[in-house]
Amino acid sequence: MLTITTAGKSPNDAVNVVKDALNKSAEESLKVSIDSPAQAEGVKKFLEAQGFSVVPEDDDGTLYLTASKAPVRVMKKAAAASPKSQESQSTLGVIISLRNKELNSSFLKKFLLSLLKVSDKPNVIALLDSAVKIAAYNSPLCVILKKLETDGVQILISESCADRLGITEAVGAGVIVDMAEILDEIFSCSKIVSI
Repeated sequence: MLTITTAGKSPNDAVNVVKDALNKSAEESLKVSIDSPAQAEGVKKFLEAQGFSVVPEDDDGTLYLTASKAPVRVMKKAAAASPKSQESQSTLGVIISLRNKELNSSFLKKFLLSLLKVSDKPNVIALLDSAVKIAAYNSPLCVILKKLETDGVQILISESCADRLGITEAVGAGVIVDMAEILDEIFSCSKIVSI
């Protein structure tokens, strides 16, 4: 199995690293370390276009895409069919990753309030890095997340980020899941927005 690391690379550079590695190797299976959802999305699309079956994995907080030319069966959790998913083929995933501590909290509040007002809401909102704090019961934004959940939006909280920031027991909205589940849900969306 070919092992490739794309740590610290932009999404486009990560795809180029994988492309170069595949051009130099005849391997039928590979493992690519990734460090962002945008990077994972680009690499996954590239590998699938090359005929690989791709499965996201979380190995003690290190994220990987395992790819193989042989078909890989992925067990997805059964989701209740909502009227929204039956009406529309297009699905939307939102990734909120607060790495930039300067991000204005009023911007985030306005963004989430805007999501409450739109008719075609996202299917899933993934909270990564410091963004997991907005799901804490004492966060002023937790109320908005609860309303979005009531409207059928899945709120997924990164388990490793919640553990690292010590809010696992303080979550008031959403579900704490591992990164592999988050990637699986995000990859099933036809459109992805990242802030």
